Amino acid sequence: MKTVSIKRRLHQPQQKKRQPAAVRKSAIHPATAAAQESAIHPATAAADESAVHSATTAPIEPAARLSTATPPSSDARPVTVSALGARKRRAAGTARRAGGRTASGKKRGAAARKPAARRQPAGAAPVRAKQALQPLRKQRRGTLSVIVSARNEAKTLPLLLKQVQRLAPDEIIVVLNGCTDNSFQRTRTCRQATVVHVAESAGHDVGRAIGAKLSRGDILLFLDGDMVIPAQQLAVFAAAVDGGVDVALNDLDQLLPPFKLSDHVTRCKLYLNMVLGRSDLGAGSMTAVPHALSRRALEMIGYRELMVPPKAQALALLKQLRVEKAGTVDVFRQNRLRQDNTGAGNKMEQLIAGDHAEALNAVLSQQAGQVQGHAEAVQLIHGQGGTHSAAPSLQEQRSRLAAWRNAL
Repeated sequence: MKTVSIKRRLHQPQQKKRQPAAVRKSAIHPATAAAQESAIHPATAAADESAVHSATTAPIEPAARLSTATPPSSDARPVTVSALGARKRRAAGTARRAGGRTASGKKRGAAARKPAARRQPAGAAPVRAKQALQPLRKQRRGTLSVIVSARNEAKTLPLLLKQVQRLAPDEIIVVLNGCTDNSFQRTRTCRQATVVHVAESAGHDVGRAIGAKLSRGDILLFLDGDMVIPAQQLAVFAAAVDGGVDVALNDLDQLLPPFKLSDHVTRCKLYLNMVLGRSDLGAGSMTAVPHALSRRALEMIGYRELMVPPKAQALALLKQLRVEKAGTVDVFRQNRLRQDNTGAGNKMEQLIAGDHAEALNAVLSQQAGQVQGHAEAVQLIHGQGGTHSAAPSLQEQRSRLAAWRNAL
């Protein structure tokens, strides 16, 4: 077989008609022919792929098995295999910038376009998980106390406490209500937490009251141990109180069905706010978490009243405290289903309905006292004017109270 030396080919003038690929490739090692061709002629490499395979099957002279081809010109540099690889990489980069095609003319796939993922060390948490545990910037003026009430929440408590620590609170108080699992041991892993262990289950509301009595912060944020809420959502309630709100409630209105499809608990919440002249609060209630209180609100309401959340909310409104909806946290999806809070007429539903009845009784009692005080003032004025009237009978007082109630 006759071979064409590289010297002869390089000295030949450029022709319009290109020589066959098999002849050009015979002068260099077949293993590097494809690399050289794709580096020098990236636009035509795809068309010559068939020629590359045919050229490598033909017999090649021993002298032609060169790893380095040196042109006769003294000012030309030798073209080595490594140089061909560098030129191929440069050509591939130019092709990517031109239109996302490689030197061989093939379109780069999605996997090739994506940068190589950084290899994480063994046991390292994902980047997003690390970012989710980074502390938030502390921009509060007052001190923050976070109060968590829990019952058998060993799985979710550590996760919740990690989010709580991102708030950089001044204190964390965890009240365990009749826990029979290892919630106590899991909570002790949070060194900042003050753990209060109640042997018998007293309920979340009593746990909040206990935590409020032990707290010292200007802002009191109340949570339940069965809901892992991101720190960004919790910070909204603390920020609202830090900005002047006395009671910051969770706004659940946009998550509720129409009134005709609402349950009894939702209707109780709506009715109480309407009676108190705050229909704008919708179903916002201190029964739901998260919610936050100011130190001023706690002192005016009293920590004991927190055992009946609707009553505490009614007292806050009657005392002209600033009660607002702060943010929306979907607690319906995270609420842990138990035997006492599942099904129509369950124990929890009855308890909450009873709490609202007690709250309405407190409202009516205060309003009745105001009506009685108004009646006594009228009698005093009439007596000073020379017209004395007897004190209204009990039946008359009830009639006035019913008239006032029906006018609401």
